[in-house]
Amino acid sequence: MEDTLRDVRLAASLAIPPTKARRPREVDRYDPSPFRPPVSANRRPFMWTTPYSQLAMEECDAVISPALQALIFSKLAGSLVPESLSSYSAGLLRYTQFCDLHGIPESLRMPAPVPLLAAFIASASGTRSHACLKNWLSGLAFWHKLNLAPWYGKEDWVPLVLRTALKEGVKFKRPPRGPVTLVHLRALRKAVKLDDPEGAAIWATAMAVFWGCRRLGEVTVPSEKRIDRLRHVSRGCTILRSRQAGRAVLVIDLPWTKSTGVNGGKCILTQTGDDLCPVAAIDNHLRVNHSAPVSSMLFAYRSGHSWKSMTRPFFLTFTTRVYRDARLEHVFGHSYRIGCTVQLLSDGVAPEMVMKLGGWTSMCFLIYWRRLEQIIPAALSRAWDAKIKAFAKANGLKEDIDEVEF
Repeated sequence: MEDTLRDVRLAASLAIPPTKARRPREVDRYDPSPFRPPVSANRRPFMWTTPYSQLAMEECDAVISPALQALIFSKLAGSLVPESLSSYSAGLLRYTQFCDLHGIPESLRMPAPVPLLAAFIASASGTRSHACLKNWLSGLAFWHKLNLAPWYGKEDWVPLVLRTALKEGVKFKRPPRGPVTLVHLRALRKAVKLDDPEGAAIWATAMAVFWGCRRLGEVTVPSEKRIDRLRHVSRGCTILRSRQAGRAVLVIDLPWTKSTGVNGGKCILTQTGDDLCPVAAIDNHLRVNHSAPVSSMLFAYRSGHSWKSMTRPFFLTFTTRVYRDARLEHVFGHSYRIGCTVQLLSDGVAPEMVMKLGGWTSMCFLIYWRRLEQIIPAALSRAWDAKIKAFAKANGLKEDIDEVEF
């Protein structure tokens, strides 16, 4: 039974590209066990089991064959993006280390009872951020679901201990990422050569993620070896062109977004008519990097006799160096999306329009608001100006009062 269980999980885990092998760090060591074979971190949720896993498989065996179970697990392996799978694996590792340290029997590790989960979080409270601990629990919840085990991570003591962890973990909370500003973008434009294949691609990528209010991972790839045709936008994507209110508009079909998954989304770019125009940047990239294979990535660029994809690490390394040399605030990949939000809100674009542009499906986009000292006064001034104009119009008064006598 144990060998069959391992075979089923192994067949599924092979669908997951292994992370790069490296010597385990001392802080990542755990007690050896037949329930925990040495596999890459992102395969642990599938390959690490417990006695309960065997019981769950016995119940499955009474209904479907091991071959069908392997088929199911291969599909379960595709339910998470690679980044989430690696992140969830961290929670499973820390939980395993905690159980090893305190001598928790294998039979009690799943389903994890409330006291055990509460003790696990309590032991890390004050040493990790609240977000980190919640992510650990999410990883454990996913592991339990894979094994058809009940999950008690939202009951009784666990939420209360998490609340304490929120207070004690404040010192570990990362400061909000700053936004990319128009000053950043003009420094980048000055640093790239728009008639050079690489420079044209970098500039087009920056304009797309900024004015399209998109995540950097939606228009770039992690590396040449990790291109996913179902997830990463290629030259073969649909690009619609139109004119709205006298401005050129480009709409790029994205095959995948973080919020919608494979349902995809739209990167909507509107002509600005200045040196930071996203439509002009895309057109320039397509002109300079012409004749690219349809299968190449959208922002791929010519390098000698071959084509290079625009990878996230390369883009960030290049732009970070430019901003550092220009003595500008340090920014991250998500800073482009944040920067667009700040810029559009400051320009008076309605929040619901910003929400739709960025593909947010809930009000969580409010956490991306930065520079409120700019946004709020501007919004208040526009509201007051509108009230004054409406009052003046209703009462036949002039709007521009130069002098008021008291």
